[in-house]
Amino acid sequence: MEMATIIREQKMRHIFTVLAICLQLSGFSQGLFEYFKLTAADDGPEKFDRIAVDFTLDSWMGLPADVETNVASLGLNACWYKDIPLGKKSRVAIAFGLGVGSHNVHHNGEFVHETSGNSYTDLHPLSTTTEWKKNKFVANYIDVPIELRFRNMNIKPRSEDRRTKSFRFYPGFKVGALLNNHVKWKDDEIKYKVYNIKNVLRYRYGVTLRVAFNKFAVFGFYSLSPLFESGKGVELYPISIGVSWIRF
Repeated sequence: MEMATIIREQKMRHIFTVLAICLQLSGFSQGLFEYFKLTAADDGPEKFDRIAVDFTLDSWMGLPADVETNVASLGLNACWYKDIPLGKKSRVAIAFGLGVGSHNVHHNGEFVHETSGNSYTDLHPLSTTTEWKKNKFVANYIDVPIELRFRNMNIKPRSEDRRTKSFRFYPGFKVGALLNNHVKWKDDEIKYKVYNIKNVLRYRYGVTLRVAFNKFAVFGFYSLSPLFESGKGVELYPISIGVSWIRF
């Protein structure tokens, strides 16, 4: 009888523990919903576009002769923003955030590290006799973006029976720190990766632009910093253009 009582008490403790966890999760979920809901509270301005995912085509400006990039160079950015409207009914806001970005460029070149004299990384065209299926450079970054946001979206809650139109113009700037980089090469028989290409700049910075009409948005990024350290590599400037998914 005493053992049965102990077992019942243990079961009751487990039940109360599970209920407490469920209540905490429910409160956390409700907090997330309150944070990301589109309709603002009466005591504050409405916030928009706090999550952005960009699908881009990546390339380089300043390519050497006979080196080309492939149009199917797909990149990806994902950012969280803190949207700060400049007034309760203002159509202007400032946003800053934190994100990650992957810059991927398929090309027909080969990075060559020259060690005679100063360290220098050059980009040479691959031999025309070389048959390859994949040849790409990948650089991954952690970014801190900032945007000045102009939009004509309604500040008041939208009518459910009436469609509204919106236009957003978001020029911006971002800085990033390099997480890692590598080259991936593949042919019919061999596949290899080379990590940490010499003299790649450990950071990046550049201008961005995001333009949206209703649910369709385009995105662009032009790096003001070169891919390689000054004087230690070929002067390539990354550029990206694509579409954005922006919500909340």
